[in-house]
Amino acid sequence: MSEQPLVTPQSLALSLSAPRFPPLNTVHRNVFKGLHPRGAEVTHHHGEEKTHDKKALSAKVHTHHGVHERICKILENAHNKIKSVHPHLGPDSGDQFTRSLGHHLPLSIQHRMRDDGSFRTISDRAVTLSVPTLAIVNHDAAKRFLQLTQEKSVVKYGKQKMQFVDLFLPKGSRKGFVFFVHGGAWGSGMPWMYRLCATPFLEAGMVVAIVGYRTYPDGNVQDQVDDLESAAKVIATKYPHLVKRPSDVPINEWMGLTLMGHSSGAHISALMAVERIERCIQQKRDCLESDTLQFDNLVGLSGVYSISHHFDFEAMRGVEQLSPMMPCCGYTRDSFDHFSPAIRLQSLLSRDFTLECGKNVRVDELVHRLIPDMLLIHGVEDSTVPFTSTSEAARIFRSCGVRSCKERYQICGHPDVVMQLMLGGLTRKIVMDWIQNTDNLGIVTFDSNASKL
Repeated sequence: MSEQPLVTPQSLALSLSAPRFPPLNTVHRNVFKGLHPRGAEVTHHHGEEKTHDKKALSAKVHTHHGVHERICKILENAHNKIKSVHPHLGPDSGDQFTRSLGHHLPLSIQHRMRDDGSFRTISDRAVTLSVPTLAIVNHDAAKRFLQLTQEKSVVKYGKQKMQFVDLFLPKGSRKGFVFFVHGGAWGSGMPWMYRLCATPFLEAGMVVAIVGYRTYPDGNVQDQVDDLESAAKVIATKYPHLVKRPSDVPINEWMGLTLMGHSSGAHISALMAVERIERCIQQKRDCLESDTLQFDNLVGLSGVYSISHHFDFEAMRGVEQLSPMMPCCGYTRDSFDHFSPAIRLQSLLSRDFTLECGKNVRVDELVHRLIPDMLLIHGVEDSTVPFTSTSEAARIFRSCGVRSCKERYQICGHPDVVMQLMLGGLTRKIVMDWIQNTDNLGIVTFDSNASKL
């Protein structure tokens, strides 16, 4: 193991992602060119700002000596000469496709595909069509998937069709509980796609709940976090025996309750943990609600933790108008920060409060006691969510008083991390060693062996 994650040309390029000139007709393009965010032009004159209506769009933007116009023109010309996502790294096939869509499809069509559920349909069908290939390549995985399908129980926690949990029980004594949240860019994904993730936990004697939730456009990020809380409360109240240590299981063999998510699922899982702290502050309590799952661990796989940073990264890839992230998280930078778990937790630190009994409570002490121990795993060649998302979030979490926040890096891409959990590989070993308390490594480690499937 090494502590230096920047070891490949691709990981270095991703960590130094160059900004690009914003797309045509977008809010940040308009602001950059001196236009009002919604399209009306802003004329600067002697330090004053005046906004005109859309009929005045053809009017020239006035700036001293035309410097503003010249800078924009230089940047636009430079952008047109760059054919790749990074000047020193050619785009992969996915980026080529999305940048082509962004170039040829009008914004109105991109937004319609995003907002009417077309994005979700296309993404989910693409995964469904890939299943036969996986079955042909890996017969054992196909058999295991069918076996898990027969063993699962479905628990409904809401009226919407996406509000359900796939529940799996181990063969022997129960030694822990995993609450798994699937990914899908906030706008796609289903529990069945992550069914094989249950395998290592069931083999270790843990109960597994794979949670479905409302994806965009049926729900925004807050709706998704609320769905996780609703599911947790239904399981805790309806199946309390599944989340408590059985009397025949020694304390040193009990692995506790683990909250785990992949990609956008890691994001809303972390946000769920932070919002629990926020509710304690608002309700002047120094403990979590008693009628829900009390998580001991939180595992994030290839997660997004800063929405604002990821919006910039999506813009660089040319997908920010097609991705559900922007409407899911509120369109503004302030809203992006509000839904970024590490930044949200940091903002709570100044809000010390007093209990009804008169006892003063410091938020950092509350965080240290109530936030689950964290394990954040990321591939350094992840071109969908850069690994810097994890490194920056981990730094902030630790500075906020989180009791334990470990980072684990490996040479692989975005889907590889979760596929290794499903089919066997480094991710599975890292997660199980950590949950079983056999991980004696440092805070930050990096596996220098390529581990792509």
